[in-house]
Amino acid sequence: MAPRARRAAAACSSASSASATRQAPQPRQTRSGAYFSPYELLDFVSPMAPRPFETIQLKTPLDTLLQQSIADADVHAAYLDGVRDDDDEEGWEEEDVVSRPPSPLTEPPLTPPTSVPNSPMPLASRSPSGSIPPFDLPPSPEFDIAPPSSRVSTPPRPAGIEHRRKSEQNRTRRARRRQTKAAQSTPYERGLNPRHTQEYRRQSSHSTAFDLADAPAATGAWIGRRSKKPTGRVRTLPELLEDGDELVEWNGRDPKLILDAEGRIIAILLGMPDDPEWPHVIRQAAKAMARVRRIARNQGAWRVGQIHRRGRHLPLFGGVSFGGGQKKPGNLRNTRLFNFLVGELLRDKYIRRVIGFQSSGFALYAPKLYHYYCQILRALFEHHPELIHTFDNSVFPAATFNCGDAITFDHCDFLNLVHGFCPVTSAGVFNHKRGAHIYLKQLRLVIEFPSGATIIIPSGCVNHGNTPIQPDETRFSITQFAAGGLFRWVEYGFQTAKSLLAQVGGKARRDAFDGVPGSRWQWALGLFSKVDELTADRSLVFSPTKAGI
Repeated sequence: MAPRARRAAAACSSASSASATRQAPQPRQTRSGAYFSPYELLDFVSPMAPRPFETIQLKTPLDTLLQQSIADADVHAAYLDGVRDDDDEEGWEEEDVVSRPPSPLTEPPLTPPTSVPNSPMPLASRSPSGSIPPFDLPPSPEFDIAPPSSRVSTPPRPAGIEHRRKSEQNRTRRARRRQTKAAQSTPYERGLNPRHTQEYRRQSSHSTAFDLADAPAATGAWIGRRSKKPTGRVRTLPELLEDGDELVEWNGRDPKLILDAEGRIIAILLGMPDDPEWPHVIRQAAKAMARVRRIARNQGAWRVGQIHRRGRHLPLFGGVSFGGGQKKPGNLRNTRLFNFLVGELLRDKYIRRVIGFQSSGFALYAPKLYHYYCQILRALFEHHPELIHTFDNSVFPAATFNCGDAITFDHCDFLNLVHGFCPVTSAGVFNHKRGAHIYLKQLRLVIEFPSGATIIIPSGCVNHGNTPIQPDETRFSITQFAAGGLFRWVEYGFQTAKSLLAQVGGKARRDAFDGVPGSRWQWALGLFSKVDELTADRSLVFSPTKAGI
């Protein structure tokens, strides 16, 4: 046999022997441990036998259904993601959706239609050699789909976490709009803020025999009369009661109005906001003032027990004032360290809340006087853009922070506007039944002053002070004020009285501003509201048609 023939015969023999010894394919295992049959792969190399099938003819073309489904999905996603922002979004959030048209992609009704084809669709059996046992598909119900023109594209109501996300997005947008509106306005354009006042609380009143018309005022009724030098002595509660002063018990929360003999509201026990977070706000404000006092003491800028005109505490001032030899209104000057400490307090968010509450309470119970502040001080800051306003949420141009054991001597802030108001908020840890009262000398009142409460007093014409606290107690206070010289500067045409009198006809112009002696003081008394006139005064000042307020 030729060599080529022998090699061919050997190859055929080896192939036949390998075919005889070949075993059936074994199941294979993946790395995850799952087995799969090798016969499944054989179906891809050999075509399967034709299988019977049914067709269901829909009444709507497939491309129309797809376009409508995509449009519905886009609308739904826009509402959930907050992209679509309709004007009535808040109202839509609270509406109850009674019904909505069905979607062709939702599940069919629980009760199937009467006409349902129920013919099984047998498939070719498949055995280990390449077939599977037959099975039946579930019946396919036939239902009609409304044409796109008759369907209403209503956004579905979010449920569960989607509903909460939608509500949070609405709240965020409303807060952003409020912040934008507040940033675009000045404190003299916001007026009464019902969020920070106690407009709907019932206030009580306390009458006194004092007549505000008898209060001491300097010529022109811009500032008070210079008082005697303070004695530097703290008056105790037993001493005041022995002198005949009346004790006014107060919980520090519910408003109480102090009236003079003519029914004018001359002092306001404002209380505190009806907010469970308010005690936390007061504690944080007290911590901020304690921190700056500690820095001042460590830097040697202040020492414990150091006495000044109003007490032994550390006073820090910020804002705009005029008086005491100044040639024009200016920002209050401090040392470099005190400027830093005042800036820390002005930026504190908890102190800002206290400041805003004080200003809103002033607007609520003295609307006409508040309106006068807005008119004059707006003109001041517009004419002098170099002046820095202390807070953008308060009408007052200046503030005082009495840091630590803030118990004041008997004194009168005669440089303040004589017919103006001065809000004071108390903070710290002390027993208000035993000490820290505020007394109003001319009114013969001693008032309990709890921590967190706010009182508004006419500090420019009434002497006031505090009773001492116990040795282991602490007290702080936040005060706002407006110098009377600022109002006179604006009323005199943005100049001093000396400059006005130096001009031709200056004396006649000054007399026209001041009026005959006592006439301007009588005009100022009309800015104080009475209890039965409060509603009308608020409507007059804060009505929507009132420009600038």
